[in-house]
Amino acid sequence: MTASRTRWITPEDDNFGFAKWAHANREELLQLGPGSHFGEWWGQGIQRGYGLKERRFSLFNTSRWSEARPSCCGVVPILYQGPFYTSALSMAIELLEQNGSQASPGFPKPEGITIYHTAGGHYYKKTLEKDEKHKGEL
Repeated sequence: MTASRTRWITPEDDNFGFAKWAHANREELLQLGPGSHFGEWWGQGIQRGYGLKERRFSLFNTSRWSEARPSCCGVVPILYQGPFYTSALSMAIELLEQNGSQASPGFPKPEGITIYHTAGGHYYKKTLEKDEKHKGEL
């Protein structure tokens, strides 16, 4: 099954073509194994576009998918790995503000970072703009 951040989607009731892409790449995506796999669908025609001429799916679980993964998937870049310090998050945000996207080099206005809190087992998102707003309001 495919989902956006807020709902289940199908090729007939899609979200920027993600469900259609997932169904077309079904055999490869089955290599991810059972369970939920979280990531970002991004690129041409989606929000910022990141200067791309195509769309990409990048998995969030860098510790699991940095090596072997389906060829249709990427993995988000690691900007920091270590103990949870707000100063480290600030440095990662500053890196993006100064150097632009690490996922799409040369793109000057990245959206933000994803934080995985190992002890809590949760993902969080911090955006460079409008971070104080609920992520559904952006």
